[in-house]
Amino acid sequence: MSDKKIPIKAPSLAFLICLLLSVMAWLVVTFSQDYEVTQDYKLVSYNIPEGKKTATFSDTVISLTFNQKGVNYLMKPYSNKDKVVYVSITDLVKTKKKVSVYTFTNKEMRDFLSQYNFGPELVSVEAPEVLTIYVK
Repeated sequence: MSDKKIPIKAPSLAFLICLLLSVMAWLVVTFSQDYEVTQDYKLVSYNIPEGKKTATFSDTVISLTFNQKGVNYLMKPYSNKDKVVYVSITDLVKTKKKVSVYTFTNKEMRDFLSQYNFGPELVSVEAPEVLTIYVK
């Protein structure tokens, strides 16, 4: 028997270039797809109407569904670790009567958040079904 070792060849440059191009193509295809993602956001109130001191929500967390492309999904505000939605109580309740308890449906909250916070990327409000705000 011969003690000759067979040399192991390193991958060729052409193979590495093809591998790099295929990974780049995969990334482009993956990040150009449309995604519909639901995320939970904490509700924080500000801009409370005159003469009132506090505003509390019936649910402090709201689930929102967004329609985004992959690259845009990685950008703010969708990648925030805090995931907080600031809600201007004065702007939200200006179309309602002046009372101390306000109730909003999913559609009303989606319309408001689309106008003031997120824009057309917001598809729907998943939960809660009805959001009640108590202004004291």
